[in-house]
Amino acid sequence: MATLTGCGMAPASAGTALPAATPVWETVTTSTSDPTVLPATAIPTPSPIPTPTLPPPTVTPTSDLLSLDERLQIFDEVWRIVDEKYLYADFGGVDWEGLYPEYRARVIQAQSRDEFYAVMIDLVAQLNDNHSRFVPPAAVEAEDATASGREIRVGIGVIVQPKPDGGFVQQVFPESPAARADIRPRDRIIAVNGRPYAASDGDLQGAVGTSVRLTIARPGAKLRDVLLTRQEVRSSILPYYRRFPGDIGYVSVPTLWVHDMGEQVSGALTDLVAGGPLRGLILDLRSNRGGWGDVLSAVLSHFVRGQVGVFFGRDYVRPLVINPPAGPDLRNLSAGLVVLVDEDTASYAEVMAAVLQSETQAIVVGTHSAGNTETIYAHALRDGSRLWLAQEGFRLRDGSNLEGRGVVPDVLLDVDWTRYSEDDDPQLLEALRLLGGGPK
Repeated sequence: MATLTGCGMAPASAGTALPAATPVWETVTTSTSDPTVLPATAIPTPSPIPTPTLPPPTVTPTSDLLSLDERLQIFDEVWRIVDEKYLYADFGGVDWEGLYPEYRARVIQAQSRDEFYAVMIDLVAQLNDNHSRFVPPAAVEAEDATASGREIRVGIGVIVQPKPDGGFVQQVFPESPAARADIRPRDRIIAVNGRPYAASDGDLQGAVGTSVRLTIARPGAKLRDVLLTRQEVRSSILPYYRRFPGDIGYVSVPTLWVHDMGEQVSGALTDLVAGGPLRGLILDLRSNRGGWGDVLSAVLSHFVRGQVGVFFGRDYVRPLVINPPAGPDLRNLSAGLVVLVDEDTASYAEVMAAVLQSETQAIVVGTHSAGNTETIYAHALRDGSRLWLAQEGFRLRDGSNLEGRGVVPDVLLDVDWTRYSEDDDPQLLEALRLLGGGPK
């Protein structure tokens, strides 16, 4: 399942933390004695390639076992990186040193690759920070394909967010079985082949040519059943944008995890401005769980300039500095900027909302965000696996730290917006009211 989740992410390196905010397949940054100096070094595109809180994709079981020396080298490397680089010197109360003999013994006793990787996953999970995780090689490939935003998958062509009473449709890919069946974002899948939708159904992927019957609920409409046949679908995760009466623009950014989302948002803003000057803009970050630092900077660049905060590790700080954008400059909207957030707005999406709130006086509407803003760094391991490790926190210029607190809305509207159509969405309607937009 490729949910639109992520967190603050820095690029991967062979066992070295990379304090930069560029996709792993483009550039890396090597550490220096001065952690605020960030020299970039180009690297080749890796072989077939998230997210804090992105559930690891299903891994094909493998029975062959790495040698004991290889297992211990990987284990020791992971343990050492955490010991030296983890953001919290007290490991959040976890006895990290005490875990070493227990997990080393389990690594020695592992009887298969799957068992070894399960031990490694469990080891890193002991940090319990909702960010750090160990990813086996096959799952690394799936992660990287998802991050490209252009992966080929077999299914009906949707990205679904599991909810207690069904699957909320976040994205529908063009020219997919779902698109042809008129399934739309904001629809809810409440049944699969006659039984209730379960989180394990994910995005309804499966073998080419297999069929699945779905029961679809749409706000304001009757339930309907559709029969879909799975096929190969090119995923394309895009921002959604439109213009409302009163010269109010609207852009929904579903994720920062797709590496070209910054360019896509810039294109959306360019199209909106091409239709005439905007008085105001609504930036919808609801259910956006973060992603890459360069995407964060690219989107912010349309609204702010200069230093807007700092990232900090155990023994260094580095500024978040926003440079001029490649697209429209929207720093002087006469009606202003409104940012929509909810409890699923997390990590760099929270950072974006907080920066806009503090630096541009943007009005934040919705519910408290997740309060989960640590930056994770990717460490490539010798067997093709990956360690994502929380190594940085973030503070606004006034010293505010969002971790554990989240973004506090200026206008608190505690409603489940996913149950409304776009025309009746209370949070969106409030944003339009605040900006003086006309009726939709």
